[in-house]
Amino acid sequence: MNEFKRMFHFMRPYLFLFCVGIFLYNVQGFALSFALGVMGRNAMAGILTGEVQEVVRGILIAMGLFLVCIAFVGFGIIVGVRALILAERDLKKALFSSFVRCGFEVSQTGHSGEGIAAINTDANTARELYFNALSNLLRPIITATFSVTTLFIVDWRIGLAALGLGTLAYLIQSRYVKPLADIGKKQLEANAEAVKNITDLLAAAMPIRAFNQQDKMLTTAGAKMHVLRLLDFRRAFISMWQRLFTTVQGWLALAIVFGLGGWLVATGAMDFPMLMLILPLLEGITESMGGIGTALAGMQPPIEAAKRVLAIIDKAPPPACANAATATFNGTDIHIDNLTFTYADAPAPALHNISLDIKQGQMVAFIGPSGSGKSTLLRAITGFYERPRLGISLGGASIDEVSKPAWRTHFAYVDQSCKLFDMTIRENIALGFSGEATQEQMQEQIENAARRAHIHDFIESLEEKYDTPCGEKGASLSGGQKQRIAIARALMKGAPILVFDEATAALDPENEQAIMATIESLRRGHTILITTHNPDNITNADQIISLENGKLV
Repeated sequence: MNEFKRMFHFMRPYLFLFCVGIFLYNVQGFALSFALGVMGRNAMAGILTGEVQEVVRGILIAMGLFLVCIAFVGFGIIVGVRALILAERDLKKALFSSFVRCGFEVSQTGHSGEGIAAINTDANTARELYFNALSNLLRPIITATFSVTTLFIVDWRIGLAALGLGTLAYLIQSRYVKPLADIGKKQLEANAEAVKNITDLLAAAMPIRAFNQQDKMLTTAGAKMHVLRLLDFRRAFISMWQRLFTTVQGWLALAIVFGLGGWLVATGAMDFPMLMLILPLLEGITESMGGIGTALAGMQPPIEAAKRVLAIIDKAPPPACANAATATFNGTDIHIDNLTFTYADAPAPALHNISLDIKQGQMVAFIGPSGSGKSTLLRAITGFYERPRLGISLGGASIDEVSKPAWRTHFAYVDQSCKLFDMTIRENIALGFSGEATQEQMQEQIENAARRAHIHDFIESLEEKYDTPCGEKGASLSGGQKQRIAIARALMKGAPILVFDEATAALDPENEQAIMATIESLRRGHTILITTHNPDNITNADQIISLENGKLV
C-alpha cells in the first residue's frame, strides 16, 4: 500500500501523539466487552449463591472498568484528533503549494474545479487513512486478539469455536472490499466532475444566459449529480447486505455459545457464571473479525482519494533551487542563452533555443501571434517555472543557482487578467508591499503608487475612497480601473523590472492608449518587458523581439 506509506509521511512528525491516541481509542472494544463479562460473571455468581454483596461487587467492578475505559478512550480521542488535525494541515499545505508555490503549470493545464475538489473533498477523505480508517482496522484486530486469547485461557474449545466463527465472519465481509473500492473511486471521480461543472457554471454565467442555455446546463449538472446519487444508492445497498450478515453472525455466535457453553456447564467442565463472562467476548470476536473485512472495504475510498491527492502533488516539479542561498545581483541586465522550455505533459517545446540580451533600463517588447511563446518566455524570465538549466541570468546571477523567491524580488508582474481579490482597493494595492512600515507610511506609499498608475483621482472620487470593496475578481470596477490598480500594486513592490503581459489586450482603444501612456511614464528607473498584439503600442521600445512557434525570428 504505497499510498498509505506516503500519506503516513505527513503523520510522522506527530507519531508519538498518534500512537498513544490510536492505542487508547482502539483498546475500548476489548475493554468494554471484558468489563461487561466480568459484571455478568460476578452478578450471576452472586445470584446463584444468594450473596447480594457479590452482585453489588460485580456491578461496582464493572462500573469502575467502564469509567476507566471511558477516560482512556476520551484521552485517546483528544490526543489522536490533535495529531490528525496537524497532519491534515501539513497535507493540505503540500497540496496547496502544488498550485501556488511551484504549481503554476498545474493551474495552467488543469481545471480549477479539480483543485477545489482535491482540497475540499479528496484531502478530507484521504485524511481518514490516519485515524478513522486505521482505527476501524486496528480496533477489531486488537479486540479479536485479546478476546480469543482470553477465551483460550478459559477453555480451548470455546477459544477454537470463537476463532472459527471469527474467520468465517472475516471471509464473508472481505468479499465486499473490491466492490466498495470500485464505488469509492467512481464517487470521487463523479464528485470532481460535479465540482468542475459547478465551477464552469459560476464562471460562465453571462455567456450561458446570453445563449439561453440555462436549461441545457442545468440538465447537464443534474445528470452529474444523478450519477452521484446512483453511486450512493449502490454503496448503501452493499452496506445493507453487510449489516445483514453481521446480524446473522451475531445470532450464530449466540447459538454456538449457548449450545457449546451449555454442554460444558452440563458436563461440569465450566460453571454457569463463567458462561456469562465468555458471552460478550465471543460476540465481540465475531463482530471484530467481520469488522476487519468491513474496515478493509472502508479503507478503499481514502486510498483512492490519497491517489488523487498525491497525483496532484506529484505534478508539480520539485523546487530547482529550494535551498539555494541568495546570490549577489550586479545590476539587472538579463542574459538568455539557448533557452528551450517544455510544459509538463506537453507533446512539444513551447520555446526553442532562445538567446538574447536585455540591458538594464531598456523597454523590450515581445510580439508574435497567439501561441508563439511570448507569455511563456516572460514567465520563464520572471521565475514562474521550477526547471533546472534554463540558461537565464540576471545581473550575472544564474536562475539555476538562486532561490526563486530571491529571483522574483526583482520583478513586478501585471497580466491582462489583472486579478483583484475580494478586498478593499487599499488592501489590493498593499499586497505588492512586503516590507515593514507604519500605517501612515503605508498609506503614503499606496497613494504614491496610485498616482503613478494614474488611478488616485478616481479612487478619491469614490464615496469610500481607498476603503471601497473591489468585489470578487474586481467585479465592481471597469477593465481600465482594474488594470491601473494592478499596476499600482506592482509598483508597491519596488522591483526594478516591470513585466506587462498583454496588459492592454482586454481594453478598448481609449483605455489601451491611456494604460500605454502610464507604462511609458514608468520607464525612468525601470526595465520594462511587455508583450502586445498591437505594434502601435511599442514604437518607442528599445528592442522588439518577434517570436513565432516558440522560436526567435
